[in-house]
Amino acid sequence: MMICLPTSRRWIGCAALAAMVGLSSGCSWFRGASGYEQSPEHRPLEIPPDLDQPNTTSAMRVPSLSSSASSAPAAVASTGFVVADQAASTWRRVGLALERIDGVQIKERAELIGAYTVVVGAQQFLVRVSEDPAGSRVSASDAASQPANSSEASRVLGELKSRLGG
Repeated sequence: MMICLPTSRRWIGCAALAAMVGLSSGCSWFRGASGYEQSPEHRPLEIPPDLDQPNTTSAMRVPSLSSSASSAPAAVASTGFVVADQAASTWRRVGLALERIDGVQIKERAELIGAYTVVVGAQQFLVRVSEDPAGSRVSASDAASQPANSSEASRVLGELKSRLGG
């Protein structure tokens, strides 16, 4: 029985030591609050009200057909129209739309300056796409860089405006 006594003391000492290490190592009973829980870096993310959903007000807008189609192209020819898109994208869209308009032939394409040389009947003019604060401006000009006011230019710009939604 003498042999068991030192072994049981050893077991009791090891158990007491393990209990003290376990209780003091990670237990918050012996430490105070560190304050990191209340720091501003750990607060939940607050999203502003205008950023929680995308703007979809004009996502499904259907362009309206104007009832006065004869007066609209004349107004379009002198000033052009604005498309709410980047100039490079609008230039590609204008090219596709010009290819689909009857009687219009694209003679030259100049992407660097955003222009198409267009032939309609015997009339030749330039359809330009340029940057605008509201997107990109589509306009027509003649050989002297003046706004093209011919009936052919008015018709082409009117068709482009109705196809591009400007």
